[in-house]
Amino acid sequence: MSKPIYTSIPPTTDNVYWMLKFSDGKTSIYIPRDKVLDRQLKIKFQAEVASRTSVRRKKG
Repeated sequence: MSKPIYTSIPPTTDNVYWMLKFSDGKTSIYIPRDKVLDRQLKIKFQAEVASRTSVRRKKG
């Protein structure tokens, strides 16, 4: 089975990407299984947000 290719951080329902770290019945904490991939996706997302924000500033 090959690993799914992620282009963005998926919701916590994706059990391939996320791993349950803690749950007390009310609160659940999930951590990424692949921390390197998670960091790459966060950097990509931050760059996309920054580029959208800079375009708005130039127009305004």
